[in-house]
Amino acid sequence: MITLKTLPKATAQQVFDQVVNHLLTQNARSTSEKFCLYRDKIHSLKCAAGCLIGDDEYKEEFEGKTWLRLRTQGDVPSEHLALILGLQEIHDNFPPDAWLVELQDFAKNLGLSFNLEKK
Repeated sequence: MITLKTLPKATAQQVFDQVVNHLLTQNARSTSEKFCLYRDKIHSLKCAAGCLIGDDEYKEEFEGKTWLRLRTQGDVPSEHLALILGLQEIHDNFPPDAWLVELQDFAKNLGLSFNLEKK
């Protein structure tokens, strides 16, 4: 499993695969009434970037801040920034029933393969 600690050594394909499998398995957005959440503790949900944060790495003060801001503050690594921001955009701006098509298109545009794990 990729976490903030291992993210710098992961390939783009590995990051994409982990996030895609997480989102399509969870099939629900991690949100509050105001904004998307890295972790929704009430429903045990995680957003696209939240599934890349290990339990021991997560801080409540991450909530309400963009991944870019967390990167600027040095809380998350810079590797795969554009990929993670794009995956967050899909999570944040599309309903779960549109994720499959959006993620497939995103993979195609980035030259990544789309490999959904069978669970």
